[in-house]
Formats: sequence, C-alpha cells, structure tokens
Amino acid sequence: MTPPAHDTPRRPQGEGPPPTYTPWLVVRAAPGDQGARPLPAGAVYYASPDIAAAPADAWGRVRAGDPVTVSVTAQNLGHAAAPGVRARFWWADPSAGLTPQQATFIGASDRTPIAAGLAETLTCTTPWTPVFVNGGHECLVVEIASLSDPLTSTFRPDLDRHVGQRNVTVLSPQGEPQRIVLTLANPFGEDARTTLYVRTFQITGFERLPGFGLPLSPADTLLHVDDPVLAEPLAALGAEVTAPEPGRGLWIGDAVVDADARCGGYPDAVLDDLRQRRAPGHDFGRPAAEADIPAAGTATVELSAPPGGTGAAAVVHRLTQVCDDVDIGGYTLLSLPL
Repeated sequence: MTPPAHDTPRRPQGEGPPPTYTPWLVVRAAPGDQGARPLPAGAVYYASPDIAAAPADAWGRVRAGDPVTVSVTAQNLGHAAAPGVRARFWWADPSAGLTPQQATFIGASDRTPIAAGLAETLTCTTPWTPVFVNGGHECLVVEIASLSDPLTSTFRPDLDRHVGQRNVTVLSPQGEPQRIVLTLANPFGEDARTTLYVRTFQITGFERLPGFGLPLSPADTLLHVDDPVLAEPLAALGAEVTAPEPGRGLWIGDAVVDADARCGGYPDAVLDDLRQRRAPGHDFGRPAAEADIPAAGTATVELSAPPGGTGAAAVVHRLTQVCDDVDIGGYTLLSLPL
C-alpha cells in the first residue's frame, strides 16, 4: 500500500470525510478533491486525474490499435479500512451528458483492501484497444465500491465520489486535425432546452511541465489549469495562463436533434439530485449551440480544432452542457503545438 502520490491542501472542515470510523473512498474529480458531493455547478468533473491509460505519451495520448491498460488510483480518506474495493471500467464516444446506456463495458479490477489514509492503484484485468474514430476522442468512466462504502449514483461524478470520468485522445498515424462529434443527452423525462457553452484558456510555457515535479501529470495540469491548487506551482514554473475569446480557433456547428436516438437515463433518485443542482444565472462561458431535446433524447454537435495550439501556446477548450439550468456534463479539448 502506498500513500496518495500528491500533496494538496485540505478542504475546510465538513467538506471532506466525516469524523466517524468509516471508509471514505474517493476518485478525484480535480486536484484538491476530497470527496464532497454534490459538486457545484460548473465544476470540472469529467477530467479525473486519478484515471490513467498506459502506454501513453507525456500528454496522456494513446495510440490507435495498441492494447492499453486502464487503471484508477482509489483513495481511502476515511478512518477505517475499505475491504474488497473493486473498480469497473467503461469507454464511450464523447458525450457531454454520459449515461450508462451510451457506454461499453471494458472490465473490472481484482478486489483489493485499502487501509485508512492510503491509496491503491486498481487495474482493469481486461485490456482496452482504442480505435481512431470520432476524431480520436473517447471517454473513460470508472466506478469503485466496497461493501462498506457502496456506490450511490451511477455514472455521475458530480453526485458520487465513487465515480470518475476522463477524456482520452487517441493518436492518428497521420496527425489529422481534431474533429469530434459531441453527443448532448437529455436524461430527464421531459423535453429540455439544452445549451452548449464554451470557455477557453491559453497556456504559454507549458512545454516545461514534463519533469517539473508537479503533483499531477502534464496533461492533467493543463486540463485543470484554472484550479486554485495549481496557481502557485504554475507561477513557479513560469507558465502564463490567459483567457482569450471563448472558442477562439474552434469551429462549432449547430446542434442537430436525432429524432430516433435515446440516451437512456438514470434512476429517479439520481434525476432528483441532478435537479437540485439547478443554477440559473451561472456563468458557464459563451453559448455556442442550442437545441430543444426531447425526453431521454439526444442531439449532436460537430466540432473542429486545428491539430496544434496557437503559436507556441497550448489551448484548452472547456465545453459544458446545460439542460434547463442543470449542469449535465462537459468535455475538454486540448490542442498542443505541433
């Protein structure tokens, strides 16, 4: 057993593990995450730094056709051991509101006990072979659970600390531009006005990230570049983060409703919890596409970005789907200079 491989500030009392003799399993959504749920509107919970795929390059990109091992670092931040912890893994095409029916099961890990205050890497016993489709973008979803600390809200990292989601880029042998068809899902039982928002960050000096000794991988650092936990180390590195016009360099098409497609959904209790996260007036970024999606229906939006960043800078486009003021999910596009 090993201690967690990062050092992040503790959240205020009451926002982390309860002071009781129980386990508290966590798949982090962000660098400073200690398991407080539900997450606030606009939180980036679809780029978990605890989910990994190997082999991959320094920026977390895997190669099409090569078998990949997927794993998750599961932390037990509680005061009691968690026996028999098991992780289950799925992959899916990019979707801002991913439901279980949209994903394909990969496999599971062996059961492993995790002592209080420690972490373990749980590895899927079945390899995943990515293919280059949909512009080389896929999603990985992981759920962990123990009999003494069970899952509560399947496929919802914003509601359940046992769930993690991460975007994965699959390298094309030809180095083609990034093209992606993003699915917008309405999990509710009624029609919903759905908006896709975009927010953009530009990072110079990012090439110094590999080997700098940050508590996150270079790719995770860029995906969470505006996280307060990273402000000091990024400044020490000499990296500069700016917020240009949202969506600059990113082409976003219209949202097209698929009259025949259905996304499935979630149990009623999960849908009720989602509605509790309604946040009218929250600033999610610039509206980029809109559609009225029928109950349990889907729409698609085509996106295209240059294969490189802007000049010598890396560019992060953060996309968030909102259904009737409810933050349903998101997706992040990372462009690096060629």
